[in-house]
Amino acid sequence: MKRAGKLFLAALVILASSALYGQEGDMALTVYNDGNAIVRETRTMLVPQPEGKVTFPDVAATIDPTTVKFRSLSDPEGTFVIEQNYEYDLASADKILEKYIDREIAVTTQDGTNYEGTLVSFDREQLVISQGPAGPLRIIARTDNIKNILCRSLPEGLITRPTLMWLLSSETGGSQQVEVAYNASNCSWRADYTALLNETDTMLDLSGWVTLTNNTGKTYPDARLKLIAGEVHRVEEELRRAGAARAMLMEARAPAFEEKAFAEYHLYTLERRTTIKDRQIKQIELLNAAGIPCEKKYVYAPMSGLRYGGRGPMMDEYSVAEKGDVQVFILFDNDEASNLGMPLPAGRVRLFKMDEGDMEFVGEDSIEHTPKDEKVELLMGKAFDITAERTRTNFVRGPGARWMEESFEIKIRNHKEEAVTVQCRERLFRWINWTIKAANRDWEKLDAQTIEFPVTVEPDEEAIITYTVKYEW
Repeated sequence: MKRAGKLFLAALVILASSALYGQEGDMALTVYNDGNAIVRETRTMLVPQPEGKVTFPDVAATIDPTTVKFRSLSDPEGTFVIEQNYEYDLASADKILEKYIDREIAVTTQDGTNYEGTLVSFDREQLVISQGPAGPLRIIARTDNIKNILCRSLPEGLITRPTLMWLLSSETGGSQQVEVAYNASNCSWRADYTALLNETDTMLDLSGWVTLTNNTGKTYPDARLKLIAGEVHRVEEELRRAGAARAMLMEARAPAFEEKAFAEYHLYTLERRTTIKDRQIKQIELLNAAGIPCEKKYVYAPMSGLRYGGRGPMMDEYSVAEKGDVQVFILFDNDEASNLGMPLPAGRVRLFKMDEGDMEFVGEDSIEHTPKDEKVELLMGKAFDITAERTRTNFVRGPGARWMEESFEIKIRNHKEEAVTVQCRERLFRWINWTIKAANRDWEKLDAQTIEFPVTVEPDEEAIITYTVKYEW
């Protein structure tokens, strides 16, 4: 069977002049925390004079066409866009078949039988082909039966890649270098950190990695990469388009990213170019710091997560008896004295500790965007060998319900082999006007409705806290 210019649906090929579509040049990508990116490309294109249409193919599938900015670098004053169209009716098997209704196609089945004729109709299960006015009407099953469908050309109006089309006006025309920038969604980055604690939990080594996820429908070859850390305000659209622990290297080396303040955010620029493939998760080292002083902190705060459930804070039954977990935190300072002192982007921190040469996972937490010279506090988990319970021992409501008194007893038991200090944090949630009438230990006011008792408990011993609070309103 003779076939002049056949096209397989599984491998569509379009031959076009590089001057018409433009030769790719410089590529740059700025990625934000919120899933958006700014794409910048320069290409050499043949610009018509004084007016004509040009095509800019292979843009991101998640492009926001309203954000496109075109600029001729060769003729910035004389070349500009009169009209822009975004073409995203991409070629697929069914779309091509739809365009080929009443046109000639050729079909080869799995057993090698060939059929040629006019496509009458199709659905998911079958094709219907007419082999001329006097010929038979053939119904060919599609599922596990058809090997090839051959068409003569790509139907008009279909494209293989998302494409921008412009009507340009140019005084000079000819070959020009143009720059195009636009916003694309489904591209985001986050920071992932690994912290390795020493044997005594007094020092840690911290490594940070940028995890970049690209689902924009486009590959960015040899691109300049920038990351923006911070909460950038955007207007939400009512309608949207469809659209294991790693070993840490402690030797000193230059950081992969250069960081600087930018507007009200922080900008991280990769010092080299990189290729970011579509549907790829790429990791790049952000920081590596060793010997960071840290401390372990035990906190007992059984009332911190109290929810009233619509009943109000004056109900008697609140805090009659509470058992809770003693939480374990790791704290360190993000400053130069601690071998850090750089803005830390928001991300997840995984904590590890060495055991006979093996890194064992001991907890994880997340951090918000943390400026330099601020403290980092990580929740590692719950203490196994420290237990606590809290009991209300007295409750009095005054005449006319203008005041209230409560007394509590808190017991902390330490089953570890060394002494520990537990911060017993009490939330005085009933009212903002309160007085501690009696307490058997020193306490500190943290905020308007929170106090804290620091209690040291010896090995295999119990420490008791008692206090009475009076509310007035």
